[in-house]
Amino acid sequence: MAADYYNWMFVFLRISAFLLVLPFFTMANFPVTMRVAVGALAALLLAPLLPPFQPGRLDFLSLVGVMFQEVSVGLLFGFLSRLIFYTVEVGGTIIATEMGLNMAAVLDPVSGQQSQVPASILSYLAAMVMLSLNLHHWMLLGFERTYAVLPVGAAHLNPALLEMLVSRTGEIFRVALQIAAPVMAVSFVVTLVFALLGRAVPQMNVFGESFAVRIAAGLIVFGFTLQIAAQYVQNYLDRLPEDMLVVAQLLGGVR
Repeated sequence: MAADYYNWMFVFLRISAFLLVLPFFTMANFPVTMRVAVGALAALLLAPLLPPFQPGRLDFLSLVGVMFQEVSVGLLFGFLSRLIFYTVEVGGTIIATEMGLNMAAVLDPVSGQQSQVPASILSYLAAMVMLSLNLHHWMLLGFERTYAVLPVGAAHLNPALLEMLVSRTGEIFRVALQIAAPVMAVSFVVTLVFALLGRAVPQMNVFGESFAVRIAAGLIVFGFTLQIAAQYVQNYLDRLPEDMLVVAQLLGGVR
């Protein structure tokens, strides 16, 4: 009976920390009690499938250390799952800067912070892709599979894990630039055209006239390239369960 309780408690800590960072569950209008209830229910369903954790002669401080370890593992998995939302936010901010929409900030319910309008649109797009393709189910399945290679209390850091996290974090800026590249190209063309017009017609207010054209052209290209952004989101979410398994293997010392 004690082993079952320890199993449930440690699974609850890991999955609750995972949900604490996972999109949708971090929204301001999502009740905290509901998040705790989802974590408790998931732990209740998952704990019987795991080998019983035997605390043995662990003292109180060692037990607290294992609890802290499980929370850290859950936060790490949640951070890995949320990277794509950071990516679209950075890409949307770049697009807003290129179109001159920096001052048009709105409240993003996903992050709970002020963000640019294109960034909010891309965040909604990422959420729709995740839910419509049932990728959140695969994400939870990948989380369940991590226990096969990373049992409770078996995590430890190693340089390969740090290298992978740095690589995945660096992809934020690469993919964000790929998402924003069409709008950046159009903004460059508009700037070049009006620069030539300014040389040809000195009386023309190039600075003022270019704003409307840049915004209109940017919005048109942004609308036509949303499918490309959705494909980037899907590609990342498709490989996310395997990435979580790789992180679990690195934490567990399996290469």
